[in-house]
Amino acid sequence: LSLAMGWIERAEGGCVLDGFPRTVPQAEELDRFLGAGCMSLRAILLEAPAEELERRVSDRRECTVCSWTGTRLLAADGGGHCPTCGGELGQRHDDDLENFRQRRQAFEELTLPVAAYYEQSDRLLRVCGTGSPEEVFRRVQLQLT
Repeated sequence: LSLAMGWIERAEGGCVLDGFPRTVPQAEELDRFLGAGCMSLRAILLEAPAEELERRVSDRRECTVCSWTGTRLLAADGGGHCPTCGGELGQRHDDDLENFRQRRQAFEELTLPVAAYYEQSDRLLRVCGTGSPEEVFRRVQLQLT
């Protein structure tokens, strides 16, 4: 927590915090730290069906040589070799479905209450997280304007 606060103090012109705060006590501490400026903070919740998230995790690949990460569709030959260096692609060790489901459950228990915390003060932006990265980014931009 103190590491994040130190980083925020040094940031000029605003910042994006990806994955922080993860718990309601962290969100409350962040609000105390920001003081009156906390009302300008916006939390973005990217929403996607669990089936879509499971498909993404199952499709994700990582290069054993250069650590490129992407999907089988982005790989040069349909998923076997890295489009950057030609190295062999494999599934990340933390991308099996059981592990994903445990992480999803932890997200629902710890992080969704953070979304509710920000929603109570009209600081939560809900954004559809399905589609291409470009489409999702455009939706985020529209919510922020």
